[in-house]
Amino acid sequence: MSLTGYHNHKNCVNVGAPTFLALALILFAAAPLPGADSAPVLQADKAFVQALVQKDAAATANFLSPDFTWIDSVGKRFSRVQVLASSPAVANADVEAEVRVYGETAVVRANRGRMNVLRVWVKRAEGWRLQLYQEVLQVEKSEPPAARTSAECVNPCKTIPFEPQTANEKAAIASWQGVMRAMAESDADAYSPLIADEFTATDTFHDRPFTKTDRLAQINKQKTTGVRAAPQELVAAEMFDFGETVMMIAKEQRPGGKFYFNTRMWVKRDARWQMLFSLNTQIE
Repeated sequence: MSLTGYHNHKNCVNVGAPTFLALALILFAAAPLPGADSAPVLQADKAFVQALVQKDAAATANFLSPDFTWIDSVGKRFSRVQVLASSPAVANADVEAEVRVYGETAVVRANRGRMNVLRVWVKRAEGWRLQLYQEVLQVEKSEPPAARTSAECVNPCKTIPFEPQTANEKAAIASWQGVMRAMAESDADAYSPLIADEFTATDTFHDRPFTKTDRLAQINKQKTTGVRAAPQELVAAEMFDFGETVMMIAKEQRPGGKFYFNTRMWVKRDARWQMLFSLNTQIE
């Protein structure tokens, strides 16, 4: 599938003991049970992994979206048809997955050691369907960031060779460019509100995933030292508008480095789009 321009539209108050107990019972009954929303996703995810391990193409097909994408640890990309034909191996197939549900989408992770696996599920009329499978094998020792040589960041901070189509896509791109400008200018205050608290950045050239706290510390260090990192340039992209979330699969290039696939997802919170994750797989 071409990466260029593909779009999938879519103060306390005292109360008596009986009153307090009644109130507590009401709140308990109204509160969602932890993990209740995630159970159907985890069930589908386990069945999908089992189907692939058993090389059951017919069963696997039931879980894949029509525009499903598979990206392995060396940056090879496969379509739905190619996956069904070849039944590629599932990394960390025996790892107990963790899931976060965001309305009609869910992010499933199965990480162990340096191998990170992420699967994005979307709730369709027929049930949960897999939209993305991506692997990132991280290096044993993190590589130093590329130093910026030019005075300003143009691509992707100001302009990009891609035109988002929906209002949600445009808003997510604007949020992403705000993040890239904040990183290029070492501005932690501008960066923080555009990043979800549960955010992780998983890069091929780092030895571990970076959290939001890690990124803020990195930005503040760059501001102190005066050494600014060079942002990766966008080469091509495709976006998926799921309503409450937006996902982008981008082909990018580090300055002087290899190309890679970087998948990002945003969720709308407090009237702004926040990045949930960044997943970077280098193309070997």
